[in-house]
Amino acid sequence: MSRTMRRIITICFTLVILLSMSSGVAASDTSWIIRGNYVMTWPSTDSYQTESVIGDNPLLNEFSLDSGQGFGFDLEYKMNPKLGLAVMAIFTDIEGTFVAGIEPGEQSDRVSDNNTVDTYTVNFGANYHFTPKSRADFYLGAFVGWWSYDSIKFQLPVLDQEVKIDLDDQFSYGLNAGIDVPFGSESSWIFTAALKYLVSDLKESGGPREIAIDPLIASIGIGYRF
Repeated sequence: MSRTMRRIITICFTLVILLSMSSGVAASDTSWIIRGNYVMTWPSTDSYQTESVIGDNPLLNEFSLDSGQGFGFDLEYKMNPKLGLAVMAIFTDIEGTFVAGIEPGEQSDRVSDNNTVDTYTVNFGANYHFTPKSRADFYLGAFVGWWSYDSIKFQLPVLDQEVKIDLDDQFSYGLNAGIDVPFGSESSWIFTAALKYLVSDLKESGGPREIAIDPLIASIGIGYRF
């Protein structure tokens, strides 16, 4: 069974569990929650290397990723007090580093540049609310979606080169844990915080090179219930 198929089966199984957990919950007046968040993104430390020739010297080039930041929106439809269906959009940049001149097996003169990859991801899923009647509403969820990446450019003036890497859009899925706390007992405004673990790859267009970025995405913001 392929890795992608295992991913799809895992996330579908999780969504089925969330739906079954809510089957015995009495329905109530439906409601909506909208959340706006500042987000921080920490991708995995994976990287890939390619080989090139500068002069007569074969050298290795390395592309890697680091943390980034951005903003996000969640819109959740509460079917009943415990189950909500959600759509999530996250817009973030991820810091990229390109290093040219890595000689195999030793430290050599290196030329590097940093730039950001602008990305967005849109996901659909379900949240299960464990404490909907409490002061702090804690929930867990699962989601599936799509992650889109812009191209990224690196300037290497010492080598008189510009490196451009085009990236393909990728399937994504993940898990979500969050908490909503109203500003007052009768307030519709809430403080919201969440942590998402998202599984996705960063793949070079037209090439075999691929990075499993699998980022953690932390968010903090304000929401409104209506």
